[in-house]
Amino acid sequence: MYGTIRRYKVSNSRAFSERVNAEFINIVRKVPGFVSYVAIDEGNGNWASVGLFTTAEGVTRSDQLAAEWVAKACADLVSGPPEITKGPVTVK
Repeated sequence: MYGTIRRYKVSNSRAFSERVNAEFINIVRKVPGFVSYVAIDEGNGNWASVGLFTTAEGVTRSDQLAAEWVAKACADLVSGPPEITKGPVTVK
């Protein structure tokens, strides 16, 4: 299993979460190897997502789709690119 954590700086966490729930979750669920996707409102404009996939390719595709979707659907809420951490899951 492989995971990706994307950390964003957002101007409105609630609005960003609502858009993710309404749109992006349906996109990421279609990525081959999708296992799960959750998000955390860290406060102070910090927002993070955690995606799990059965393959490293799923992680890469998820990151690509997220970048495309944010640029198209949420550019008004996000400041700069996300900080991304990804790799194999080592504890289950």
